[in-house]
Amino acid sequence: MSDQIQPSHLKLIKPPSGPSDVLFMERRSCDRLPLNGTATAIITDNADPKQPTKKICSVRLANLSDTGLGIIADEPVPTGNHITVFVQPHGPENGYDLTGTVVRCHKHELGHEVGINTPSRILAA
Repeated sequence: MSDQIQPSHLKLIKPPSGPSDVLFMERRSCDRLPLNGTATAIITDNADPKQPTKKICSVRLANLSDTGLGIIADEPVPTGNHITVFVQPHGPENGYDLTGTVVRCHKHELGHEVGINTPSRILAA
């Protein structure tokens, strides 16, 4: 699968409404596009490097940016864990998977909001 996902080709992406969510003094360097849908995730806990544990779970897609993905998980995911999110094909669209590192996890009204940083840019410029 390609690391380059074209936002114009994904029907899971909702068109932006209103101004950018990037503020001048904020660390975020690119806009986030809101997402709809669910995906399957495999979370790898490397607390014990000799025997990493893997957990599979269903997650809700929240947003997508050039540098990462936001999801909502039912349980907290520790920062530093590796995670792969598998998005199933949707209509004529191909499925894809994204792998990255959990950089934040905050309690959310629907579960836990998890921020994933991906090693390569997701969206084509």
